[in-house]
Amino acid sequence: MKKLFLTIALCVFSLTSTAEGFKAASDIWSPFFMVSSNGYSGIGVEVLNEVVRRSGDKVSFHSMPTKRAHVMFDNNDVDIMVLDSAFWNSDYQMKTIIFTDDIMSVQEYIYLLQENDITITTPSDLKGKTVNILRGYSYPLVNHEFKEGLFHYQELDNETSLIKTLLLNRADAIFMDSVAFQYSISIMGHDNALFSRGMQLSNATLGIKIRKEKNHILPRFNKAIADMKKDGTIDNIISKYTKGFSVQ
Repeated sequence: MKKLFLTIALCVFSLTSTAEGFKAASDIWSPFFMVSSNGYSGIGVEVLNEVVRRSGDKVSFHSMPTKRAHVMFDNNDVDIMVLDSAFWNSDYQMKTIIFTDDIMSVQEYIYLLQENDITITTPSDLKGKTVNILRGYSYPLVNHEFKEGLFHYQELDNETSLIKTLLLNRADAIFMDSVAFQYSISIMGHDNALFSRGMQLSNATLGIKIRKEKNHILPRFNKAIADMKKDGTIDNIISKYTKGFSVQ
């Protein structure tokens, strides 16, 4: 009996001694990270909450603009970016960060109004156009066009605003990932037939972004992610927010 009690006590001590608390940040990104009077919600929030539940850790969420989140992450004031992609980070940034195993992927596209009959199949087709994007986001495929000022662009704070400017003809095109776009037009009550889709900007795999000095947590985070893939938890979380529409 004493041996059994000692074994249980050692297991409990082992779990509690390795458990840590982390600060996780993100900008509003529907349906991945959302804030309401009921707290935080979204695909990234639910996935990370389940990961730390299984790893024995704790996490606190903090909503802030993308640029501020990156600064706080770089200054060691934030430990984790809820969901991010290596594709969206420069080679310089990749020296100080690590990613968990992939959780899902998203495809970014150029979206246009069907009635305007505009076709965008190459970056050069954007020449002279007005394009709205999310504040703080980067699009490596069209970096040259941004730098050369080949099109006009404005940074907005959320997906809903982007879609509204397109519908009001205040922009010729907007950049969004397909999950955020479909979720946003769904909750806004708009039909897909109003829009057309231009060239694909990226196919980005998403993981949890972690400061490099926290690399000791990677094995337990990755184990939790692997188990969540195996038992269908991640698919169920994604389906909860994408039910009723296709994101391909």
